[in-house]
Amino acid sequence: MSGALLAAAKGGFTDINPATIIWTWVSFGITFFILSKVAWPMLARKMEERELRIAEGLKKAEEAEARARELAAKQEQILEEARIQAQKFLAETRAMAENIKSEMINAAQQEIAEMWERAKKEIALEQAKAVEDLKRATVELTLEASSRLLKRELTGEDHLRLAREVVEEVALRL
Repeated sequence: MSGALLAAAKGGFTDINPATIIWTWVSFGITFFILSKVAWPMLARKMEERELRIAEGLKKAEEAEARARELAAKQEQILEEARIQAQKFLAETRAMAENIKSEMINAAQQEIAEMWERAKKEIALEQAKAVEDLKRATVELTLEASSRLLKRELTGEDHLRLAREVVEEVALRL
């Protein structure tokens, strides 16, 4: 190694050796030829394949993004339809509840009205019965009072006549 350093030291950096230049150009040419025939076509093919894969990947990514946007729009549409259906269902349920409520109220009012009418009829019947009882009691009392006043026994015809008179007088007062 020290000999190569001494030889380099004897000659300058700018000293040009024509044999070295020729061999350098020959090796460059052979290397260039081999690279242009073997390596560069493979590199160019690999670069093209990679470029195609990247372009295909970008195309697929764009398609996937478009599908994702489309699916998101469909999903939003489905959600909106579901909201509308839910609101419609709630409105129908509320309407049904209101109908049932009003039907129940109407039925209760009708039942109350029927009970009121029955009560009126029962009261009228009881009142008529009470009036009849009162008439009968009045007739009996009148007959009893009349027979005591007269100190005699009244005939059937007298009883009827007096009873009618008393009943008519009592009925007029009521």
